[in-house]
Amino acid sequence: MTDLISYLSKFDQQKILIVGDIIADEFIIGEPERLSREAPVLILRHNESSILPGGGTNAANNVADLGGEVYLAGVIGADRMGERLKKYLAEKQIKTDGLIVDDSRPTSVKTRILAGGGQTVKQQVVRIDKLENSHVDPEIEEKLLAYVEEVIAEVEAVILSDYGNGVFTPRIKERVIELARDEEKLVTVDSRYELLSFEGISIATPNKEETEQVLGFKLDSREQIDRAGQALLEKLAAEAMLITLGGEGMALFTEPGESGTYIPAANFTEVFDVTGAGDTVIGALTLALASGAAFEEAMRIANHAAGIVVRKAGVATTDREEVRKMIEDRG
Repeated sequence: MTDLISYLSKFDQQKILIVGDIIADEFIIGEPERLSREAPVLILRHNESSILPGGGTNAANNVADLGGEVYLAGVIGADRMGERLKKYLAEKQIKTDGLIVDDSRPTSVKTRILAGGGQTVKQQVVRIDKLENSHVDPEIEEKLLAYVEEVIAEVEAVILSDYGNGVFTPRIKERVIELARDEEKLVTVDSRYELLSFEGISIATPNKEETEQVLGFKLDSREQIDRAGQALLEKLAAEAMLITLGGEGMALFTEPGESGTYIPAANFTEVFDVTGAGDTVIGALTLALASGAAFEEAMRIANHAAGIVVRKAGVATTDREEVRKMIEDRG
């Protein structure tokens, strides 16, 4: 326990480059008034709106709130949403010089409309996604790679946060990993759809469903989870693999052909909302590894951090003090 807490004090010494799909999470909250005469739908009186970082941007937000110094690289549109998101990030002291403006595509936005009275829990009514999934063009690739080349020597680790919105072209994946390896930097990956294309990395953090999707079989027993972890280690030529199992905890694989190291979920009795928990895992794990933690120690820290954010509503983050208290309370 003491060892885990000692790494937390080093988080603010770590510079982390995050390359990812930039998404704005828009929340529109209203109070139900009546059913519409035009259609069988609620009429909501608008109360408030907010913009929060989503996708790879939420990974950056998590690292910043845990104390890390964040360099963020990705693509936004030449629009009001991109400007609002960039302003939010700058206010969090996240370095946004790597956010490339692409006039040909809008900023990706996920709009959630929630309904509820002043003293009631807000319930999501509908979500509207405005996403561009095509790969960025070669000119944008060049600008992104130029930024990575400029800052790679300054950082301790690189997080690749892939939400399938076009930033991770084959060239960007290959070149960013190559640059990081040349500089002997940690490379951690959270990829929703194309995990097997990120070869030569330090560690990835797929969840159970993502692992099942890329490997084509169910993780319905410890034997199958071991099989999956070993397969991913080999296919990605990775140093380690962390499979998150929701309420069943996490499994870490570091040696080909060997069973994983399993830990239970730090918190599975008070789960309120799992939105964004994967971003918390990759952020806390990367900071812990950059601070000198071994893979298993870093997994345990990430597990505690995730156990905090699932108690919170919406896209949430945690900080070092909350993690420290969680570690102390759980022993």
